[in-house]
Amino acid sequence: MTKISRRALDKNLEKYIFTIFLKTIVDLKTLTEVKNFLEDLLSPTEKIMLIKRLAIAVMLTKGYTYDEIDHTLKVARNTIMNVSYFLKHSQNEGYQKVVTRVLADQKKEALFDKIEELLIQFSPPKLYGSGAYERKRRIGKELFKRKSLRDNF
Repeated sequence: MTKISRRALDKNLEKYIFTIFLKTIVDLKTLTEVKNFLEDLLSPTEKIMLIKRLAIAVMLTKGYTYDEIDHTLKVARNTIMNVSYFLKHSQNEGYQKVVTRVLADQKKEALFDKIEELLIQFSPPKLYGSGAYERKRRIGKELFKRKSLRDNF
């Protein structure tokens, strides 16, 4: 578990620094900039902790049980209960808004994947071993991987 110093920070200073932190994130323009910033800012443990919390929130919203979440993400039940509590009772609705966006993005991805699957399915058969055959096969494998990852999350 990540530890913080026992020496308390002045509350006004903490709020001011947090505001600067938020503005810094908002000012980042690209996904790469955000990724690079967070890679430098967070320890590997902190990154895993944050992504698991988001995954827990998504899985709870999708109706997964605590056992399924525990088995998939290797997290303590206490962590699942904490995320569940904030997901249900947070006044800021931060989790709900983010999870709603994640689920909407997954639905869009699923729609495009379904279209791609139909295009592959109805394209004429390719000669075994040809470049076109290998390309169709590779696209099918990539599509299968994306779908299985999304279905398991």
